[in-house]
Amino acid sequence: MTRRRRRARGLARALVGGLAIGLISSVTLIAAVYDAETGRPTPAPAGLSYVRTGTYLTRYQSWGTSTTTPVVLIHGAFESVDYWAPVARTLSRSTHVEAYDLEGYGYTQRVGPYTARALVAQLFNFLQARHLRHPVLVGHSLGAGVIAQFVLEHPRVASGIVFLDGDGLSESFPGRGMLNWIPSLYVTALYRFAVRDDSLVSLIFRDACGPHCPAPSPAVLAMVQRPFEVSGAQSALLALASQPIVGVSVAQLRRVGVMGIPARVIFGGRDNVFSASSPRLTAQRLHAPPPEIIAGAGHLSLWSNPAQVAQAIAAFASRTSANSR
Repeated sequence: MTRRRRRARGLARALVGGLAIGLISSVTLIAAVYDAETGRPTPAPAGLSYVRTGTYLTRYQSWGTSTTTPVVLIHGAFESVDYWAPVARTLSRSTHVEAYDLEGYGYTQRVGPYTARALVAQLFNFLQARHLRHPVLVGHSLGAGVIAQFVLEHPRVASGIVFLDGDGLSESFPGRGMLNWIPSLYVTALYRFAVRDDSLVSLIFRDACGPHCPAPSPAVLAMVQRPFEVSGAQSALLALASQPIVGVSVAQLRRVGVMGIPARVIFGGRDNVFSASSPRLTAQRLHAPPPEIIAGAGHLSLWSNPAQVAQAIAAFASRTSANSR
């Protein structure tokens, strides 16, 4: 009886082990086939504008021809210049507007490193290359962190700063070390599946955009997905995810506040990324007026409520320009 039980347990272990090996082999084979079939990068759209920023080319776009104080728009994580288009078109009626793809995002050349220092250098080089003197800098989400770090290093460049749906603080991605434990074959397959799955991308976009955003059209989905399919996009995104989100400490943000740079804070009233107290605390730290809250807007207020965002930025830029004369 004892021998039979041992033999049964041994057979059960062998069966479980065989099933596990078979499952792993099947998943690995599927991942390998999927990686091979999706391995060709998607080309960037034709007709984009680029400017040299140091050793690489940065994609940018400009709107308007006004000679007033220029406004430079800096997008957030996982975004690109195209997210700013609805705001920029309205804003350009009263001022000159420019926006560029941060290193590691959009259609800017992927060369690295993707660090806070590199993003600050990119912004400085962009302003120099485009001859933009004393602009108003507007940063969405992560873009606010880029601005905060920038003005600490270059305190006399910006004539004003606007934090849109962002507090400017550095923060670590939860579980950012987990990818190191997953075989690269699986990481690549998961990445390509995630960025190509219309339903998943649509769900994430609508959750960030807010309750009043319609389902993204095929054109909007393409706008969101295509930058993640170009050459170097995966390695750049994984490099960015392996380090803290670009930004500064609370003490450093308070240092920005005492520099005397005019500042404005704008948040969507239904932002699901930051706490309800973040707008007020950010404004206090920047020595800015009380924050402007856009009712019903989510984290992507620049997309869901572009007219209101543009109006708030235009009013701030106008006051900043008048005060600098």
